[in-house]
Amino acid sequence: MDLEKVTEELKNKYKDLGIEKIELNDGKASFYVRPTSKALAFSETASVVYRDKISREVLDLFSDTKLPSKEDPKKLFKKSYNYYWDIDIYGSVIDTLVNLSIKGFENDIGDHEIKYFYDSWCIATNFLQVLEWIFLDFFRIGMVRTYKIIGKFDLPVTHLTPPESMIKGRAFAAKKKKWSKSHIPIAYTVLNPLLVDIEGSLLFDNTKVVLKANKELQEMLKKPTSKLTPAEKEIVKRLPSDFKNSIKKNKGIELDPELVGSIDYRKMPYERYPRPRGTRAFESIEYKNALREADLSTLDGISNYILKITVGNDQYPVTSQEELDKVAQLFNTPSKAFNVVWNHTLEIERIVSPEIESVLGKDKYGQVNEDISGALAFPRAFLDGVQTVNSSTAVILAQVVVEEVNYARMKVANWIYNEYRQIAEAMGFSQYPKIRWDSTILKDIILYMTVVSQLVDRRMLSYRTALERLGFDFDNELNNMLEEFPYVMDGYFGIIGSPWQQAKQGIPIDVPLDNTQKTQKAPKGTPSYGRPKGQVPTKKKAPKGMTNSELKQHILKMSKELGLDSLDDLVLRLKELRIMEDNSE
Repeated sequence: MDLEKVTEELKNKYKDLGIEKIELNDGKASFYVRPTSKALAFSETASVVYRDKISREVLDLFSDTKLPSKEDPKKLFKKSYNYYWDIDIYGSVIDTLVNLSIKGFENDIGDHEIKYFYDSWCIATNFLQVLEWIFLDFFRIGMVRTYKIIGKFDLPVTHLTPPESMIKGRAFAAKKKKWSKSHIPIAYTVLNPLLVDIEGSLLFDNTKVVLKANKELQEMLKKPTSKLTPAEKEIVKRLPSDFKNSIKKNKGIELDPELVGSIDYRKMPYERYPRPRGTRAFESIEYKNALREADLSTLDGISNYILKITVGNDQYPVTSQEELDKVAQLFNTPSKAFNVVWNHTLEIERIVSPEIESVLGKDKYGQVNEDISGALAFPRAFLDGVQTVNSSTAVILAQVVVEEVNYARMKVANWIYNEYRQIAEAMGFSQYPKIRWDSTILKDIILYMTVVSQLVDRRMLSYRTALERLGFDFDNELNNMLEEFPYVMDGYFGIIGSPWQQAKQGIPIDVPLDNTQKTQKAPKGTPSYGRPKGQVPTKKKAPKGMTNSELKQHILKMSKELGLDSLDDLVLRLKELRIMEDNSE
């Protein structure tokens, strides 16, 4: 029997069966069949799911893409943007860094009027939202270009309480600036880095920013004025005329350097574009994606199994093509379930890939996951607790993340100070606020503050240093304390002295009554000052066991010694100090 000829004839006759080959051994004939969708899935009660099949035989695990260092920066920007949404750990790391970086933003300055102005300006310009945009593109793309609109600024109505001097009607001064008079930024946006080109010489940063207008802006400028929304009309009104002309002609727009801000992630002056922070992880991410494709192709192999059909044995050998033809006809059925009637020599075996368990296991992802975490410089344990680390290692890892956050804050703070300085010059301010962020991120806040406060109590650390270590501005806090001092003395807030140095209740002799705080009864002075030596005589109390008449005479004598004119005032004071109750005891 010519097996090749028989096989070819069966293939042509039963094309939908999927016969691969036929083997004949010691009277046994084996069919190797790859069932097709037509052979197994077309029926009224059956269904089939179609998907693109990936052949492991032709799967290319080693793509010929360029190394990140040789890749075009714009392509890296696009790739990083896609990975932010498509790759779980990549996007999670960026979101976490953004949240940590923006936490606790505050303006600190001793002048309450200037602080009120900048805080109100931040609310009016939605500055916190702008900072979130900046940090997001800083960690995701690596290049941030901001653009601002200049206009006249009026203090808005906010939840902030103006200082007393402003309530009395003091106005802010204004000073001429070359681009306007008393006009400051009133709105910010972050430009799409894919539409920004850096042109010009890199020597001494002699570059210019050229923007390609997107389709939305082009369409907006083509609209009739009557069809523009109020917001669109305001945007068109603020755009310079040459800016609008360039957009209409579909040309690149050279932006005014006075209106453009730049923040780059670790870029040298001789480099035209920075790279995304996660560039080093791209190769590992692509390799992991290839491993996932291998898993998918293996799953396809499980559903596309090969049937090995054996008929005949030593006692009942298959000797004719007719018998093989009958067996092929039995499996040529549109049903998923096989209804086969044959003698005892029929054997059916399903052949699948033998390495499924090893291919579909998670162990092979261990190394590539570590490579990605290392390239991102962010421990996986901080995201989902998958990795376990001891306390000492966790402290070191946390410090690495904190330093990365501090670097991002430093770059953004430089941009903010440039904006603040221009505002101060335009408004005639002599200074502008200092930026403060939350310095307690990834720290045990209670333990940290406790240690700092104990060092201050033992006079091993100054108040200025302690406040700065806790993230507060000393001058701002000092002004706040001076402002609150009258309320403290009146008993509204806390105590002026130390809670461990409260004055004893009683009738002080030869001591002015205003030596103690009226409500909390604490001694004057700072907590570390203590009792002034040689300045305050020992207090004397009224003798116990006196009758009411003797007590009255004693009070009259004490009032004369203290120079009090009104006995009623002294009686009220005695009642407040509960002298009558103490004496009766």
